[in-house]
Amino acid sequence: MKKVVVFLIITLVFVSGCNSLTGRTAGQTIDDSTITTAINMKIMEDSELQYLKINVDTFQGHVTLTGTVPSKEAADRLVKIARGVEGVKTVKTNLIIKPRE
Repeated sequence: MKKVVVFLIITLVFVSGCNSLTGRTAGQTIDDSTITTAINMKIMEDSELQYLKINVDTFQGHVTLTGTVPSKEAADRLVKIARGVEGVKTVKTNLIIKPRE
């Protein structure tokens, strides 16, 4: 939990002036960062998913998952995790299913 707090503080410092660059307020950026962090933490807590390299992007509560997964079940599980995080409006998946050899 300490890592999450440190990450959020660092993120706050970096995004406090981002409104002019992104058209979003610092609060919106922090909310998106909080959602992304929460999803990443839940993925890391899942023993079957934690080894996957999944990119989680959040913009105004809309989440996009990108990466390679070994099965449709893994992809479905990632989507379910993302949808279960507070503040998530939609989840788009760009996950590629590539079974292990």
